[in-house]
Amino acid sequence: MRALLRFVPLALLGTIALLAPGLAHGRAHATTQTLVFTTPAISVPGYGVVTKPMLIDSPHVDGYVVGLTAEIVDVHGRVQGRSKVMLHHIVFGKIGVADPTCGGGTQRFYAEGEERTALRLPAGYGLPNKASDRWYLLYMLMNHKPQTLKGFVRYKVTYVTGETLTPVSPVWMDVRNCTGFDPSFDVPGTGKRFSAYVRTMDWTAPESGRIVSAGGHLHGGGIRLELHNTTCGTTPFVSEPTWGGPVPHPILHEPGPTHMSQFTSPEGIPVAAGQTLRLTAVYDNGAPHTRTMGIMILYMAASQATGCGPTPKLDIDLGRPSYPPVFTFPLPLAPKGPVARGVTSSNVQEFGYEHPLVSLALGTTFTWEFAGTVLHDVTLVSGPVGFSSPWTLAGSFSHRFTRRGTYKLFCSLHPAQMSQIIVVR
Repeated sequence: MRALLRFVPLALLGTIALLAPGLAHGRAHATTQTLVFTTPAISVPGYGVVTKPMLIDSPHVDGYVVGLTAEIVDVHGRVQGRSKVMLHHIVFGKIGVADPTCGGGTQRFYAEGEERTALRLPAGYGLPNKASDRWYLLYMLMNHKPQTLKGFVRYKVTYVTGETLTPVSPVWMDVRNCTGFDPSFDVPGTGKRFSAYVRTMDWTAPESGRIVSAGGHLHGGGIRLELHNTTCGTTPFVSEPTWGGPVPHPILHEPGPTHMSQFTSPEGIPVAAGQTLRLTAVYDNGAPHTRTMGIMILYMAASQATGCGPTPKLDIDLGRPSYPPVFTFPLPLAPKGPVARGVTSSNVQEFGYEHPLVSLALGTTFTWEFAGTVLHDVTLVSGPVGFSSPWTLAGSFSHRFTRRGTYKLFCSLHPAQMSQIIVVR
């Protein structure tokens, strides 16, 4: 596995230093290194979307992760922006380590999306890592150019050895937690502008601790993420989005925030054993927003916290919080063909919908039948009500159309190849 991955020179020098810290003095000493790793090339077809898990390299000696960032670069090491191969989101995890909120054998310990949140911990704290730990990442990349492009995930790990830090544990809070490969949900968009659509999840702390760092992840239409302690009746942290930045054309999805506020605190937010934390994702229900997420990663250090202590002063990287803009975008591919009337289903073929143009009566339940070897879905791009199907190889998905209007749909994994328009009379 390690032979398949390559270091850039800085990482190689850092690794040599890590393998023999203090060698010149004949003894070990505290060392902080920035290790830079680069994955093999990931090929993304023109106007295409690629999502896949992969094993990746990690530090080769025991130590602590105190910082982590990721970005997409080309073959020359140049960072790719939104207009080329875009990092929509990425998740890092450890295989064989239990996840605090989902259990199982994969611990999610870092993620970022278009907001480019960095893992950063206050001085004296670190995420323990063993030389034998196996890392993986799950990526979703989007290509906004017509030709096939190759992207490389380059990730930088700030790593400490030869020193004992206060260990932290990552606590993954997700309003669609433990739902597998695609933890997204849809905002119907049937309310007034800035009316709230809310999804929540609860987690009860099995042990006492203090949250020393946290950051959030939202998609288009997100207003904020709230972290509540429902046992104490407090809201110790709110992660807010910053909107703006260049938008590529054509665009393959509703743009996400360019920043999400996060905090660090050496003292930490106290959480006693048995107390319940609630994550609340708030979205604008004035327009449909499909395949959205609400995620916050907490880094918690064990402590003797009891009762409902006060929230300490937090060092917040706030950004410039703003409300999500009104955003609509056309289908990357305009469907063509005769209008199908009187049909109530459509086969999903590779790569297209059997009936690209459909006319339905109000109240009709329409069904998409999936059968193939490639994952597909049906996702609303614009229309009266937001909805989407899961990524599917085989099976069916149905939706009842209860509002008149024009529904523009595509496969979110093949947006420039598969589109459909349904007009509800």
